[in-house]
Amino acid sequence: MNYEDIFARLNLQQIRNFLLYGVECLDPSPGDYDQRIEEVWQVVDESLKRNFPDKGEYEKMTNRIHSYAAAAQDAYMELGMLCGAVLAAELLGEKG
Repeated sequence: MNYEDIFARLNLQQIRNFLLYGVECLDPSPGDYDQRIEEVWQVVDESLKRNFPDKGEYEKMTNRIHSYAAAAQDAYMELGMLCGAVLAAELLGEKG
């Protein structure tokens, strides 16, 4: 087994895609987390501004989106911590 090949393929986005969807990530994003989030938000924000020109309606919709994103963020953070704990327990169990 060539360990160099394993490390060359080591990529968090690939692991994420496999765990969440069972498939390879065909196009890993090159940007950092902030860039990736900002790119997506700009598209959403432009659409919101176009569809909700009234500032009050725009803010109401962005608040709803932010509430959804915060709930999803909390859930995925907790799931990530649980996955990390399961992996750590498995690794420690095999060593102990």
